[in-house]
Amino acid sequence: GNFLSIPTDCPQRDERLGWMGDAGVFWRTGGYNFDIAAFTNKFMRDVNDAQLADGDFSNVSPDIGLGENVDGAPGWADAGIIVPWTTWLQYGDRSIIARNWNAMKRFMRFIEDANPNYLRTEKLGPNFADWLAPDQNTNKELIATAYWAISAGQMSQMAHAIGNEDASHRYTDLYNKVREAFQKAYVSADGQVGTGTQASYVLALYPHLMPPALESVAAAKLVKDIEAHDGHLTTGFLATPFLLFTLADHGRTDVAYKLLLNQTYPSWGYMLSKGATTWWERWNSDSGDPAMNSFNHYAFGSVIAWVYRAVLGIDTSAVKPGFHEIVIYPRLDSSLTEASGEYESVYGRIATAWKGTPSGPWTLKVTIPANATATVILPPGSNAGATQDGQPLTKSETIIGSGTYQFVVK
Repeated sequence: GNFLSIPTDCPQRDERLGWMGDAGVFWRTGGYNFDIAAFTNKFMRDVNDAQLADGDFSNVSPDIGLGENVDGAPGWADAGIIVPWTTWLQYGDRSIIARNWNAMKRFMRFIEDANPNYLRTEKLGPNFADWLAPDQNTNKELIATAYWAISAGQMSQMAHAIGNEDASHRYTDLYNKVREAFQKAYVSADGQVGTGTQASYVLALYPHLMPPALESVAAAKLVKDIEAHDGHLTTGFLATPFLLFTLADHGRTDVAYKLLLNQTYPSWGYMLSKGATTWWERWNSDSGDPAMNSFNHYAFGSVIAWVYRAVLGIDTSAVKPGFHEIVIYPRLDSSLTEASGEYESVYGRIATAWKGTPSGPWTLKVTIPANATATVILPPGSNAGATQDGQPLTKSETIIGSGTYQFVVK
């Protein structure tokens, strides 16, 4: 209800601003729920209009003059990178990159000029950090530095997409320098990251900032902290979008599903158990400060991107984005025994429907539109006894073209 004309934060209090942080974390979900290609182009004109003389992006776009809050905070200002990158991935349209390249380049130069040691500790604006996280103990500069690395990686991919290989190499080099500085400043020899909060581990693991030898250690520490909070998350606006992906990518899909399906505070299910029909601004909006609270605030709706990409398994390839090359990879757990859904991509309707459990039997029906291909990835180790339309499969990955297919794992 707030994603019209301007991606506003809430409709009910005297604010209704295009907060960049909310937009950046939600944009991928928005791209699955709606056709937002034209909307993005309009909003990015607002973003560029609001860009400051020194290259920083503002916290809200359009800029209506919020005084001290005009200076962009980490995660909020970074939406000037995240939104075009997300839109390019979702629609495969390189023009969104070309139109905004100079503005994005100026922003990246602004950060690097202010932080020559590659730790993002200067020119942070109000630095909202992991906004509204139940655990507020994450180092703010750690979050800022991680988002700098994320933006650098996205800039490298976008530069490659528009054929600017020099810039792509330059931003890869920047990412590596930030990664090295991050490790020295925030990663301990025993694998602890920062203060050991869930956000600390997520923002080190998701953008691959950890030393490879310590990745599994850090992932285990993340799970341990979730268990210490009785199986609940403690993340806010900036870390929550990456939380379930981080767990699933490190072999803990079971924990990701537990967080997704929880019905006690703090969780998405807690909102639903209280009768919510729109996402809340706070995990505890039913008891939070009424002076700054909203029952219609889409930021935590970022989780729906995980539902589309990991539960339904409908994703795209960064090599040929816009769902020209589709990746069908449902992540399974015994806590959920069936799922079905569809996404209307620029190539047409993509649909999946599956039933069963990781241990089998499990069935998957897939529909791929014309002029697209898909790599179907079956559950790990399921190639023995698996069939595609009745024909035996010898491996757990297979490439298909347009049409409808049935996979069975015994």
